[in-house]
Amino acid sequence: MKTFFFTILILLFSTGYASAQVSVGEEAPDFTHQVLGESEGTNISLSDLEGQVVYIFFYGAGCPHCRTNGPVTETEIYQTFKDDTNFVALGLDTWDDPVSNNQNFRNVTGITYPLLLNAGQTLVDYYGGSGFYDRSVVIGADGFLKYKGTTFVDSDYEDVVDVIVDELAILSTSSEIDNDSPTSIRLDQNYPNPFNPSTTISYQLASPGEVKLQIFNALGQQIATLVDGFQASGSQSISWNATSVPSGIYMYRLIAGGEVLTKRMMLIK
Repeated sequence: MKTFFFTILILLFSTGYASAQVSVGEEAPDFTHQVLGESEGTNISLSDLEGQVVYIFFYGAGCPHCRTNGPVTETEIYQTFKDDTNFVALGLDTWDDPVSNNQNFRNVTGITYPLLLNAGQTLVDYYGGSGFYDRSVVIGADGFLKYKGTTFVDSDYEDVVDVIVDELAILSTSSEIDNDSPTSIRLDQNYPNPFNPSTTISYQLASPGEVKLQIFNALGQQIATLVDGFQASGSQSISWNATSVPSGIYMYRLIAGGEVLTKRMMLIK
């Protein structure tokens, strides 16, 4: 009997069913996947999007109803929120289809937000079995799962929109409080993110003084200095044109008032 019990345990762990399935209210596990249309090594990680509300469409590039319902995620969800700097949308291919199939999927659905490849294991490990596709997930700016769809995306997109509105409202309220009482330095997430080729970086200074805003690549090499001088207190913003650098993850660092703040951003060409 003991031998049978341990055999079952081994089978469970070896097939991946022992992985923790995340539920609403729990922290969303990190993942990293390659971006469709980019060179190998150009990836997006969930942790890159910390502080933003993330919508995820789990799809199969060859899934008929995913191809039918994909446009709903573009028109009803992404286009609704794409101008909000605190919102990001991603598509994750859970069928691990080849690049050509995913490119065809993009063309058929008209999806313009980033699609990530070979995400089948992320699905199985954290969000459901192999049948969990044509589904929506929303992750809050705090990194916790706020919504996990149980039906096709054309059936629950209104619920998804409501959740995103609520999560963005939380960030908006927090921002208004900060703006009313600028007692500390704040570095905002760049917008748009991911971007190509230009993005805007905004920040808030509690008091006037010397300010540096620098850009670094993933190797830690400084590639640009956007600000280096005296600035007044209050809200500031500056644009960065990344035409001369390749796709990838970049860090931007703000030095002001004795503080150093850093955030990540994704350039996708």
